[in-house]
Amino acid sequence: MVRAFLSDVRRPWLWLGSAICALLVLGLVGVLIGMASLEPQTPPGIDRVLLQAGMSLTLTAAAVTGSFSFTSDYRAGCLARRVLLFQRAPAFLARAASTALTALLLGATVGVLFGVMGKILGGAWGFTPQTVLAFAGMAIMGSVWGFSVGSLIRSHLVSLFVVPLSLVLPELLAGSLGHAEAFLFPVLAADWADQVTVHIPASGSFVGAAIWLVVITAVAFGVFLKRDLA
Repeated sequence: MVRAFLSDVRRPWLWLGSAICALLVLGLVGVLIGMASLEPQTPPGIDRVLLQAGMSLTLTAAAVTGSFSFTSDYRAGCLARRVLLFQRAPAFLARAASTALTALLLGATVGVLFGVMGKILGGAWGFTPQTVLAFAGMAIMGSVWGFSVGSLIRSHLVSLFVVPLSLVLPELLAGSLGHAEAFLFPVLAADWADQVTVHIPASGSFVGAAIWLVVITAVAFGVFLKRDLA
């Protein structure tokens, strides 16, 4: 397991993909901030809107990067070779752990730069450790979710559409789901991040999101151990 993990964290694509993901999120957030700054009078609560948009983008981008962490190697046949070297369980767990680690660094970086942009532009949000924690948490949750869903789908192109859809589907079906929407993973993750940034204990939302992640990762792990890699 340790050898497989060390081998994984040395993969250039892992860090390159995370860097591209961070630049994409920061670029989109920068566009939103720039559009808000063009308003003659800043609308009340715009800092909250920008913060929520940034965390939502981080969750989605990390999920797509996490899915590609599995599907890109599966498509190229590299994953089968890793299984021959390290066996199935260590190969899967090491890849999931390395993906989550880079997502942690990605989220923390985006959170810090988001706070810096707020300071430079005179935004009301500024830089706080809680903001960095929220971004880092959303990135980790998104990467684990995307990695697990991607390992179940296995198709590189299909996961590009299915993974983001799985995160926005609760919002699209909000009218028909009723109160059940509050118990779905994307809603729980967003609720946890929102409460963390305003210093409110969010243990319930965190536990709910963690349960979703444990279940889908366990299912993906079980399928990976049984399914043909060809």
